[in-house]
Amino acid sequence: MPPKSNEEKLNRDLCKPGAVVFYWEKDHAWSIGKVTEDNGKFFKVQGHDYNATKKGDLAPGTKLGEDKIWPVREDVLDEDFNDLLDLTVLHDATIQRCLYLRYMKDVVYSNIGAIVVALNPWNFKIPWYMDDQMPKYLAEGEVIKENRPHSWAQAHNTYFDLLRDGADQCILISGESGAGKTEAAKIVMKYLGAISCKSGTEEQKMGAKQVAFNINQASPILEGFGNAKTVRNDNSSRFGKFMKVQFNGDGFLCGAFTIKYLLEKSRIVTASPNERVYHAFYLVLDGRDAGKYELGKIDNYHTNAGGCVKIPGVDDGDDYRICLEAMQNCGFSDEEQDGIWRVVAGICHLLQVKYDDIDGDSSKIDPGSTVVVEKCCKMWQVKSDEFFQEACSTVMATRDGPVTKTLNKVKAVDNRDALVKTVYDNVFSWEVLAINKLTDQGGGKNFVGLLDIFGFEDFEYNTFEQICINLANETLQHHYNNYIFTRDMAECKAEGIDVTEVTCPDNMPCLLLMTAKTGIFGLLDDECNMGKGSDSGFLAKVLDINKKNEFLSVKKLAKNSFVVHHYAAAVNYTVEGWLDKNRDTLKPAMKHFVRASAHPLIASLIDPPNENEKKVTVGGFFRSQLASLMALINSTNPHWIRCVKPHPAKKPLMVDGK
Repeated sequence: MPPKSNEEKLNRDLCKPGAVVFYWEKDHAWSIGKVTEDNGKFFKVQGHDYNATKKGDLAPGTKLGEDKIWPVREDVLDEDFNDLLDLTVLHDATIQRCLYLRYMKDVVYSNIGAIVVALNPWNFKIPWYMDDQMPKYLAEGEVIKENRPHSWAQAHNTYFDLLRDGADQCILISGESGAGKTEAAKIVMKYLGAISCKSGTEEQKMGAKQVAFNINQASPILEGFGNAKTVRNDNSSRFGKFMKVQFNGDGFLCGAFTIKYLLEKSRIVTASPNERVYHAFYLVLDGRDAGKYELGKIDNYHTNAGGCVKIPGVDDGDDYRICLEAMQNCGFSDEEQDGIWRVVAGICHLLQVKYDDIDGDSSKIDPGSTVVVEKCCKMWQVKSDEFFQEACSTVMATRDGPVTKTLNKVKAVDNRDALVKTVYDNVFSWEVLAINKLTDQGGGKNFVGLLDIFGFEDFEYNTFEQICINLANETLQHHYNNYIFTRDMAECKAEGIDVTEVTCPDNMPCLLLMTAKTGIFGLLDDECNMGKGSDSGFLAKVLDINKKNEFLSVKKLAKNSFVVHHYAAAVNYTVEGWLDKNRDTLKPAMKHFVRASAHPLIASLIDPPNENEKKVTVGGFFRSQLASLMALINSTNPHWIRCVKPHPAKKPLMVDGK
């Protein structure tokens, strides 16, 4: 984004007509042009060099303020440094220029002080980043000095900080979907395993290698059940993950503990155009056991909801085999593996069920869907008559006792979807706990936390999942602002630099808009607690109570939505279905239905109903998880890897200026 005028002071004498300057162009970010006019208030610029992208035509700059123009020093225009803070002229435009020049030379890692910037290369055969180069990094001392910037280098420096200070560390990996966060986490994990085996006895080395192997074996399972193809990323993590990588007092890797955050439940049942539901469904449909689970052609199921069932270059059948091997290596019994895939196959069958309206207040299962209900119940080893009994009705508690109420078609579908969402989410949680039983060795002396969490999202259609994801990113940005700028200000004061007029970026007002009692999440919970609460009622309250908040606005022609002005972008959120998503309630009868399964794993997936238990909303639970995460992060010494997606085409050596 262009800098704000109060952050940069422009020397207008260097930007007179005829001068070569950087200017902000909406489609190409900071581009290079020549000033044609300066009326004392605004500049006009004629663009002639893309600076960091070659897509489309450069528009001439008209009415450019001081915040969208910066003089070019042609003698240092093509500087190339491993640490961008070494640039002669430090500005957004020069940083962008240097990143671009390096990227086009297949140099995808750069440092900005303590931060590693990693541009997704879409090319995994660059010679200087291949695994055979890792020993050069492992051979260095406590701080990487001789080798190129890399995620390895960040892992190396973090590991030695842990040894030297005897304090917990964390590496925060951030970036938009498709930027390479999950791969960066794998790279860091692999290096931590290697560096901890660098010295010691053969027994110690073998122990650390076995732990690293166990941790790596979890990846096919977590990605299979928690990742999906989106328009931006063929293997997008649709959940957040914090892994505590544990080390003993001698610095040897001794275990790991994984915490899962907010699986995107809507993707269990459907997908947007050109996207897929979770990989697990395609794995079981293309896998060698599809017949065992009575599954047919992949196009016949909800797996075709987004009109995309295949990913170029990906063999889902082979990935099923790899996932089974990983489950075996992670200690899942044959019965447990069978139970997991029975859950997935049963969902495939159950989501084929069609409903017919009887009248406006009641519905029934279409007679043609009886066979798929029977198949699902066979997979889950439950009684089908109980599902037929509960599918189109619900029991409501009244003063006079329980009353059975019929469900219309829409609510009957919601009832079924709530069931499959709960069962799938819980089987994924079971997998995470099972993996932890294998990898968690009781904490060790210290840990390196690896945060691989969903990146900031802004789609054409943004809903409840997106605001939860963006709340997490907004919170992490606040942590970054506080840590980095507070530290920098302290260093400046120590060196006698006057910083009284320096203002640090503060996104707390945006956070309060979302998290305060009268903020978005608070009002959503209030509306959920009302007997007759509605999405429209929630929206009206948000807009009325926060109408003077500069971080909230409304698009003129947009319906049922509001705009939040985040640190990264202004995002328009559509509130349709938010109350149901936030409540996420599965009726007690459906819980009993699953718990009656003859399969021990499936029966264990849902806790017994507890009417006295305080109900926690999805948003409330996620915020409590987020608060715990930040408390954990704040107890550590943080390090950063910022992943960047240079271009949406997923091809090497391409840069998009937007």
